[in-house]
Amino acid sequence: MNKCSKNISKLMVLGPRYHITGQKGGLVASFELFLNELDEKKIKYIAIDTNKKNYKNIVHAIISIYLKILSKILKVDKVMIHGTAKDFIYIAPIVTLVSKLFGKSLILKKFAGNFHEIYEGCNFVVRRLIEYVLKSSQINFFETKYLVKYYKKFNFNTFYFPNVRKKDFNFKEIQFKKKFIFLGHIRKEKGVKELVEASNKLNSKYTVDFYGSVFDQFLLKEIEKSHASYKGVLEYENVTSTLKNYDILVLPSYREGYPGVIIEAFSVGLPVIATSLDSIKEMVTDGKNGLLVPLKDTNALLIAIQSFNEKNYKSFSKEAWKSFDQFDSKKITSQVLDKIYEFK
Repeated sequence: MNKCSKNISKLMVLGPRYHITGQKGGLVASFELFLNELDEKKIKYIAIDTNKKNYKNIVHAIISIYLKILSKILKVDKVMIHGTAKDFIYIAPIVTLVSKLFGKSLILKKFAGNFHEIYEGCNFVVRRLIEYVLKSSQINFFETKYLVKYYKKFNFNTFYFPNVRKKDFNFKEIQFKKKFIFLGHIRKEKGVKELVEASNKLNSKYTVDFYGSVFDQFLLKEIEKSHASYKGVLEYENVTSTLKNYDILVLPSYREGYPGVIIEAFSVGLPVIATSLDSIKEMVTDGKNGLLVPLKDTNALLIAIQSFNEKNYKSFSKEAWKSFDQFDSKKITSQVLDKIYEFK
C-alpha cells in the first residue's frame, strides 16, 4: 500500500474523461492515466467529468459539474482539479468557494504550459479570480518548471507535476533508417511550412511523414507537392506503436505547452528535433536526447535532420529512452500523492 493511502478517506477528482464517442486526446489521456494510478494504489476517489463535449452544451456542463460537486462534497476530504485555463477561470473559483465553505482541502493541477501568458493577457477581474484560486488552494501543481517559479509568488506550496505517460516498452537498439515523423496539428504555428521546405532539400533516402488533423488546407497542398507524405489522423491509442516505425520525432512549433508527443517519443527511444522554446528546453537537452533549433528557421531544421547518422543515433536514442524516466506515470503520481498527503 502506498504510504499516502493511510491518510485518505476519499478524494474528489475533477478532470476531462474520455469522450462518449470514444474520441481521445492528450489532456483526457493524462487525466485517465491519473485515475488508473489511483485505482492501482487502491485509493478511494469520486471522479467528476469536466469534458464539455460529454454534455449537451457549455451551460449544461457547468451547471451539471457544480451540482455534482455540491451533492458529493461531504463524502470527501480533499478536492483536486485537473484543469485547463478555462477550467481555472469558470470552474475553479466556485469549487474553491464550496471547498472553503465545507472545510475541504483544494489541490490544483494545471494542464499545459502557457498559463502565464493567458494570465497576463486577462482583464483585472479574471486575474483576481485566478489569484484567488491559486492563493486559496492547499497545493498547486504545474506541468513546467518555469510556471512553478512564476506562480510561487501566489502560493509557496507550488510544485512540478509534468505531463506523464505509462511505461510499456522495453528499450532495444534499432538501426537508423532516416525516417522522420511529425505528429500534431497541420497548421502554420506548428512549423509545418519549415519542415516541408526542409524535406524538399533532402535526398530520396530520407522519409518525412506528417500525421494529424488538418487546420490549414494550404499546408496540406504543400505537403502533397513536396517530398514528404501526409498519412492522415492518428488515433491516440496508435501513437506509440506508430512512433516505433520511425527514428526521429520533429516538432518545429512556434509555441508549445508541454507536448505529450515528446514524452511518447522518449517512451520508445526516439530522439526529438524541436524548437528552443522554454517548455521544450525542459524536456529536450540539445545534443543528448535530441536537437534544438531556432523558430522559423528552415536551414537550421535541415541541418538538424542531416546531423543524425548511424554512428551517433544509438547514443541519442539511449538518452531519449533514459529521459522518459522523469515522465513515468507510476513514479511521478506516487510522488505527487505523497506530496498531497504531507499536508493535513
